[in-house]
Amino acid sequence: MYELNPVEMKRELTEVLVQSGVPEEEAKQQASQQIDAMGAVKTAAGQCPLGRANAMACMFCSFGHMTCCHYPQTCEEAKCSHYQQQIAAEGPG
Repeated sequence: MYELNPVEMKRELTEVLVQSGVPEEEAKQQASQQIDAMGAVKTAAGQCPLGRANAMACMFCSFGHMTCCHYPQTCEEAKCSHYQQQIAAEGPG
């Protein structure tokens, strides 16, 4: 079973950012912000605002998703990227 390892995730993302031309210190900061904002990382750290205890809970959360928890707002209220992608995919209606 896959074990969530935020430290390793941050290291890997930092490497990718550095390879794309981002200065190392800035890459570390960006990676840390991105990984720490992930719903799965929040639940693993006991920071889920709904009190969920595992990463799978993010898949069924009506307020946030795997990469961004915007509780107590809905996706529509928060204008989250997941919601925007879904609207774009549906096209004009």
